[in-house]
Amino acid sequence: MKTRAFFIAILILIAAPGAFYPAPVYADPANPEEQNVYSNETFVRLVKKYLSDDGDKIDYATWKGSPEDLQALDRQVALLARVSPASDPGQFPTAAMKRSYWINTYNTLVLQAVLEYWPLESVQDVKISVSSRLVPGKGFFYDRKVTVGGKKTNLYKLEKEVLKTQKDPRLHFAFNCASTSCPVLRPWEWTDEQLDQAGREFINNRQNVSVEANTVMLSSIFKWYKKDFPADILAYLQQYAEPALNLELKTAVDGKYRIRYETYDWSLNASSHPATDNGLNTHE
Repeated sequence: MKTRAFFIAILILIAAPGAFYPAPVYADPANPEEQNVYSNETFVRLVKKYLSDDGDKIDYATWKGSPEDLQALDRQVALLARVSPASDPGQFPTAAMKRSYWINTYNTLVLQAVLEYWPLESVQDVKISVSSRLVPGKGFFYDRKVTVGGKKTNLYKLEKEVLKTQKDPRLHFAFNCASTSCPVLRPWEWTDEQLDQAGREFINNRQNVSVEANTVMLSSIFKWYKKDFPADILAYLQQYAEPALNLELKTAVDGKYRIRYETYDWSLNASSHPATDNGLNTHE
């Protein structure tokens, strides 16, 4: 019986999220009182510093080599763990300020997770629990825990909750999941004008929306989050489409073209990709 109990305990330990990777240790803020005042300046500064020249990729390798900037990001994450529109609504009196916080908080936490697991080829390679070895992305988005405004959650639940409360499909053009097929990471405040700009950039990228051979090819984002977008998706896309694409979409509507979805590219949005021993970042 003792032997059996021992093996059961071992199995429970292995299956538990975090069994393969210890919980992150955040740097203590230099001044706790000042750090309880929300500011997005650190996130904006760091993203601008490590964006590639074309503005589409992040130089994780160089960032990982800077203890000072890693600590700065950790302090920002620690701040987000204490302060949010839910925990301290007085700091976020407008809907726009709340929206900016939630978008940039999600993107900040994704950045910090990638840097924790670097070198990394894809967020789908992070393996924390046994089940994450079988379900791509589960380790990164579900098993890895984060704290926002004093509430423990994960990236999957955080995104879902924000989308539910904000009820704005344009957020799908702002959230960045550190992958090639994701919308580009932007160090913005996410005003209405910036959300519209992000929508135009994403929709007019032929890798996300194109018309060919009597078929409209769309990013898988429009499939996975179909309920977040208007039922007439082609009419919605036309609002952001440039003249050439707009004409193609009109032709597709008139011709009742079928809709299909592009295969999502989960390779990391890194300016350079490291070689790993086995492609699985388990941190055992």
